[in-house]
Amino acid sequence: MTTRDPLPAHAVGTAFLSGRRGAAGIAARGRLRGRDVDKPFRGIRSQGIDLSTIRGRCVALTPLLGPEQAISHSTALVLCDAPLPSALERDDADLHVSSTGSRRKRRKGIASHRLDGAFPTTVTHDGIPIVTPATAWCQLAEYGSQRAHRLDIEHLVAVGDFLLSGTVVPGGSRIPPLCTEAELRSAIRAHAGRRGALMLSEAKGLIRAGVDSPQETRLRLLLVCAGLPEPVIHHPVMTRLGTLHPDLAYPGIRLAIEYEGDHHRTDDAQWRSDFERVRALQQAGWTVIRINKDDLNDPIRSHALLAQIRALLASG
Repeated sequence: MTTRDPLPAHAVGTAFLSGRRGAAGIAARGRLRGRDVDKPFRGIRSQGIDLSTIRGRCVALTPLLGPEQAISHSTALVLCDAPLPSALERDDADLHVSSTGSRRKRRKGIASHRLDGAFPTTVTHDGIPIVTPATAWCQLAEYGSQRAHRLDIEHLVAVGDFLLSGTVVPGGSRIPPLCTEAELRSAIRAHAGRRGALMLSEAKGLIRAGVDSPQETRLRLLLVCAGLPEPVIHHPVMTRLGTLHPDLAYPGIRLAIEYEGDHHRTDDAQWRSDFERVRALQQAGWTVIRINKDDLNDPIRSHALLAQIRALLASG
């Protein structure tokens, strides 16, 4: 068996145009045809990139993208770690690429789109060019309004909440939001008259900043769509533990509503922290309702939850 010379260190973990082997520091003719070199797209070679993931394939595709092209739609939102429905996060999905002008990127494994008008892009995630998150959000509504890719309004709102809120990291600090309300409004105006515009208009009035999870969004929408007053997000409550911020609250009647995912049950430290947190809120004179995913997914439990909150509001 012939032992092939290793690729230059700078070529490992990257992708490059196959017609520029010299520029990649690969002098030997035929070296790029080796079995240890991946061929993710026509005209591209790579080594050391996980091509089983959307992120890895986006890295591999980047050298093919011209200044008029960028990753878009749900693919861009996956790179932003937005909370998409699982059907749109599949690692085997085609990559969405939008282009201006007449040149569209056509390759196997790419869903090509044309983007009219101005083309704002940002470089992020290992230098991958994507359309602005606000533009990708509008494209999500356009794509999701098609029958084959039906997207619920709550999913669109959850992504919008995420874009405006940033991400909470361990320790309580928050990564800055990916866009502003002004940028979302501008993108919605640019999308007027196109498929998904009505869904965007409806979602615009429901998006809120400062939300920590898509489940918080679902809970808030459940309350609002049932005709209850809109709760306050992360209202500050002074307790013996300091200032706590319930997920949702009705301050007028001192009602706190906390969503607890499975990690609140399986993580022993988290469970003890939650226990003490709830006790501190109660000692401060607040009623606490704890919610889990069954309260959102089971219509009977959802109805009972709404009845409980409605009764507390009426008696307060």
